[in-house]
Amino acid sequence: MKIARIILLAPLALFRFLFILVISTFVVVTGWFWLQHFGFSRKLQNWSMRTWGKSILFVCGIKIRRNQIPENSHFIVMPNHRSYFDIFIVAALTPAAFVAKAELKKWPLLKGGAKITNTIFVSRSELQSLIATMNKIKASVNNGIPVVLFPEGTSFKGPLTKPFKNGSFKIAADSGIPVIPMAIHFEDENDAWVDDDTFVGHFFRQMSKPVTRVTIRYGKPLTNSDYKMLQKETREQIDTMLQEIISGAG
Repeated sequence: MKIARIILLAPLALFRFLFILVISTFVVVTGWFWLQHFGFSRKLQNWSMRTWGKSILFVCGIKIRRNQIPENSHFIVMPNHRSYFDIFIVAALTPAAFVAKAELKKWPLLKGGAKITNTIFVSRSELQSLIATMNKIKASVNNGIPVVLFPEGTSFKGPLTKPFKNGSFKIAADSGIPVIPMAIHFEDENDAWVDDDTFVGHFFRQMSKPVTRVTIRYGKPLTNSDYKMLQKETREQIDTMLQEIISGAG
């Protein structure tokens, strides 16, 4: 019955997949013309991220329940990581600059989109690159553009978080920038994209359903010059928020 339903709704997933390609191309091309004529600005970055994120969430049937993020642009957002849709969710709700692997520069749309979204590329194996990343994060936040880092480093099914990487917290602790923990919980645990599952296979299975429900919670801003303590406090906040959501208290 489930297989028959997926086959029946496959055209919906295909439409959504094609829309993502079209809206991504539209945002990059429009943003590029904007950049050439008026230069980079927070307005361009905000428009690009919100238009891209909100359009994709709407067409893909992503229904979000959330609280309010603190009113401040001077922060680093640190969410747990479940799916590729986390990126669209953050873009729509908190149009921050993403920190991404340097290898992603090779992707045509990402290479073009990086300049209009203030994406920060980093090669984790090079110390010099990490120092440059810290400086770019500071510059972005000082210009009123928050930054998002996924401290788990990869997607995880849950129900809570996996151990966090140290690098994100060293940057936040050394720069003195507040961290806002962010909990992302999908009602259907199969929406998590993990292990060796292919993107296309997962997308067509999960995006063949009409609606995907997600709950988002923003925590209290955290600062600590000790990166280990900052890491511990951030993970505890996210895990607590996830537990509250799962139990129905969130």
